[in-house]
Amino acid sequence: MKAGSRRWVRTAVLSLMLAGCGPLVSRPPAAALHDLGGARAALQRIPGLRSIEVRSASWLDGSAMHYRLAYESATRRDVYAFSRWAASPPEMLTVALRQMLQTDDAGTSPGCRLRIDIDEFIQHYVRPDSVQALLSGRAALTDMRGQRVLASMPFAISEPAIGADAAAGVAASARAVDALGVRIAEWITSTTMNGTRDGC
Repeated sequence: MKAGSRRWVRTAVLSLMLAGCGPLVSRPPAAALHDLGGARAALQRIPGLRSIEVRSASWLDGSAMHYRLAYESATRRDVYAFSRWAASPPEMLTVALRQMLQTDDAGTSPGCRLRIDIDEFIQHYVRPDSVQALLSGRAALTDMRGQRVLASMPFAISEPAIGADAAAGVAASARAVDALGVRIAEWITSTTMNGTRDGC
């Protein structure tokens, strides 16, 4: 066999081998992006509330969607490979709470701000077929400079998911955020009625 023919055969064999390995070197599918759903109905306008700020622990300040297989480990947390948040949890909660708790931009009093600190925002698998969305942290009403806490409230919300996958966990997380908005509205109303919200 001539040298040119041998080179042609080797090239053809190599091409066939690479073609056979195609699925092994193909790019993985793009991650699905999830948010907390569309616009939310306003619960109430809160007199004196000027702004809403949501903060989180550093590991939640990104778009990764966290879950925990609690039946295997109480300390290990993982992230979904093919599902991500469209924005960081603090950013999404800020938008959702501003829709539910309308701020009072036209007020004449000095006003106050609502600060939310998120400790946990995760999908918690109790069993392989049972998952809950967990949302916990603290809410505080402060003066506009954030130097004086007028009232505070811890919260821990758990919402069961209908299924046991990322999409079901997202829906449960959205319900947990809705429940947080209702709880904060009731809390602020209660502190107003009890006279514990000073200067807002």
